[in-house]
Amino acid sequence: MTMGIYFVTDADAAAPIRDQVQAALAAGVRIIQLRDKQSRDAEMTALAHELLPLVHAAGGRLIINDRIGVAIACAADGLHVGQGDGNICDIRTRIGPDMILGLSVGTRDQLRDMPATGVDYIGVGPLRATPTKPDHDTPIGFNGLAQIVTAAPCPAIAIGGIGLQDIPEIHQTGCSGAAVVSAISRQADMQRAARDLVTAWRTQ
Repeated sequence: MTMGIYFVTDADAAAPIRDQVQAALAAGVRIIQLRDKQSRDAEMTALAHELLPLVHAAGGRLIINDRIGVAIACAADGLHVGQGDGNICDIRTRIGPDMILGLSVGTRDQLRDMPATGVDYIGVGPLRATPTKPDHDTPIGFNGLAQIVTAAPCPAIAIGGIGLQDIPEIHQTGCSGAAVVSAISRQADMQRAARDLVTAWRTQ
């Protein structure tokens, strides 16, 4: 599974989430993760229903962050969960066999504890500290990223404080993609920023 540039929405950015998503899609991003820690499930479900046609029209996929009920209610393309979001086997049973399931992994121990089946990709990080997730774990750096990616039994994407300058080195680790937030959402020209990231990934 090659994901390329994977955009995670930013509820705290000045630009509305819909505008963020439209800019990313217009630039060629095809994996969108809807993350909003503040909205209620009903609000997030409504927004997901609004975004799904836009994402699908561009040939993309919409992943829901954490909210299992929301992912099921809106028939999202995927769900991404963290280490504390529940038993992976139980989550896979709830969402069914066809929905993409991603899991955040930050250590080799977490990778070893991951079920042998059920997870389609892992988000590895944080690569470095990031203001868009103040409660992040200890940054792992490029060496830690490479070690986990090499040992991973499934595709991996890098996450956490990633900017345009990081794309070549991330690609060299064997990652299937790079997840970004503020590198798109907090830029004056979001579409141009997203296009630069997509171009940088594709030219590696």
